Amino acid sequence: MTASPTLRRHAANGVLLTAILALAALVLHTTPSREAQQASIVVPGVIGEPASGRNIRATVYSAAVAEEVTTGNGWAGATPGLWVVVELTVEAVVDDKAASLGTAVLRVGDVSFSASSRPQDSTVADMRLATGIPVSGPLLFEVPATVVHSTAASTATLELAIDSDPRVDSLLVVPVDLTDLVVQHELELSFPEWGSQ
Repeated sequence: MTASPTLRRHAANGVLLTAILALAALVLHTTPSREAQQASIVVPGVIGEPASGRNIRATVYSAAVAEEVTTGNGWAGATPGLWVVVELTVEAVVDDKAASLGTAVLRVGDVSFSASSRPQDSTVADMRLATGIPVSGPLLFEVPATVVHSTAASTATLELAIDSDPRVDSLLVVPVDLTDLVVQHELELSFPEWGSQ
C-alpha cells in the first residue's frame, strides 16, 4: 500500500521544518556576541618591529621608567608615582584627515593609563599624523609606583589606535615588561621630530 499524497506532503513539510529549525539553531549558536562584533581588531606587535593596522603604523623602540622627566620643550614633570616613557615612531597609513593618536594606553592588568597630556606638544600624544611621514618621539604615562613593581607589570601592554574609540578598527598592542626596567631618577627627552628614528 502506498502513502497518500497528503501524508507524503505532511512528511515533506515535517522534514523541511526540521531542516529549517536545525539551520536556525546553527546560526544562533555561531553568531558572535555583541561584544565580539564591536571588538577592536588586535594587531600584535613587538618592541623594535613595525606594526601596521588599517590607518596606523607604529614602531615602539624602547621603554623606560623614571621619577622625573624633562621634555624637549623644557617642561619638567615630577609625580608622586613614576613616569613610564615609551619612545616610538607613528604615522597614518591611508588617510591623514583628522588623524591623531586617539588611543595611547598603557594597560597593566585590569588598569589602563592614558598618555599624559601634561607635557603638551612635547610628546607624540597630541600631534597630528601624516600619511607616510612618521613622527618620532616619546609618550609619557604617569603611574603609581606600586604598578611598576606589581606582578601584572610583567605583562603590561601598550595600545595604540587612530580613534579614541577603537571598536571595529585596528588596535596595535605591544607587550612591555615593566619589571625588566630599572627606575631612573631623571630622564631628558627629545622633542618629537618628523621622520623615522
